[in-house]
Amino acid sequence: MVPSPERKVILVSGAPGAGKTTVAEPLAAALGFALLSKDPIKEALFDALDGRAGDLAQSRRFSDAAIEVMLALAAQCPQVVLEANFHPHSAHERERIRSLGGQIVEVYCSCPPEEMARRFAERAASTRYHPAHALKSLSPELLAEHEGPVGMGTVITIDTTKPINSEELVRRIQELWAE
Repeated sequence: MVPSPERKVILVSGAPGAGKTTVAEPLAAALGFALLSKDPIKEALFDALDGRAGDLAQSRRFSDAAIEVMLALAAQCPQVVLEANFHPHSAHERERIRSLGGQIVEVYCSCPPEEMARRFAERAASTRYHPAHALKSLSPELLAEHEGPVGMGTVITIDTTKPINSEELVRRIQELWAE
């Protein structure tokens, strides 16, 4: 598939617990873009393939597969918000994102590691926490895997410890695309 120059891709990135979903959902709705999120894909794969709860190695394989599925689906979407804890140091992921073509803006969700760990632990303790997710807490090593933006296209860093002004974020993105 030849990438379209009219394609518009927004990456919503950051470590687990950084607030990506909280940013991505209203952003996609405000722009009228498709939203593809890693976690629902991972959970569907886990359920369909009878995943084993608590198996960290398998959970990581499902995460990697979910990102591959998400990027394959994104290639069919002319305007899309992609939400995931991308691996900014992964040459493979960067190449897959680059191959989408078009105009890319990355919204990097940032907050202190202690806050990410608190949010993550709270979510892991919830009865709604899907068994596809084997981790119950964040280690410094895991946070380091996702440290920093992917660096594709223009990067907008937002502090997710403060309320997000979705209208302002949409305006900033639209101004970038108008340049």
